[in-house]
Amino acid sequence: MRVLAVIFSLIAFWGCAAAPPLPPADLKLVPLKEANLEMVFEENEGIEVNPEDAKEIRDYYRAGVQKKALAEKRLEEKTYPAAMKLFQESCDLLSTVLTHIDEDTVAFPCFEGTNILFFPNLLAADNHLKMGKIQKAMGRENPAQRSWKKALLSVRQSLRSEKTEWGLNLEQEILSLLPGK
Repeated sequence: MRVLAVIFSLIAFWGCAAAPPLPPADLKLVPLKEANLEMVFEENEGIEVNPEDAKEIRDYYRAGVQKKALAEKRLEEKTYPAAMKLFQESCDLLSTVLTHIDEDTVAFPCFEGTNILFFPNLLAADNHLKMGKIQKAMGRENPAQRSWKKALLSVRQSLRSEKTEWGLNLEQEILSLLPGK
């Protein structure tokens, strides 16, 4: 009987040790002045990363951010097909990042002693939001709704790991576009 009790307690302890930690319930709200889209763009300016040459996660992330920056310019110019293509390319690159690291953070160690704003979920959410807006402008309501639902999933994933004012604002905007949410 004692042997069974010892074995059971070891199994229970081993199971608890393998369980992923719960996210902190009281995440500190990161204000817009510390984390916003323009700051992410600034950190990833410079030498353009060719997605075909990407080898490390940071390469895919930087390429995704750079594609997003180009998409934003095309959106401002109202060249919707080019913007849609670039937003989708950005999402594809960010999804590669998310297969390896699925948490957003204000201080991601990129190089020795260098931290960057790392928001693949939030950037993907913003991409899907804007693709939905383009689809709606083109009279494609159902695809727009699907894009906004993807955006909502991504922004909520971001907020699980890093509570940002940017993410909360984006979530509210997405919710305002979805019926019954």
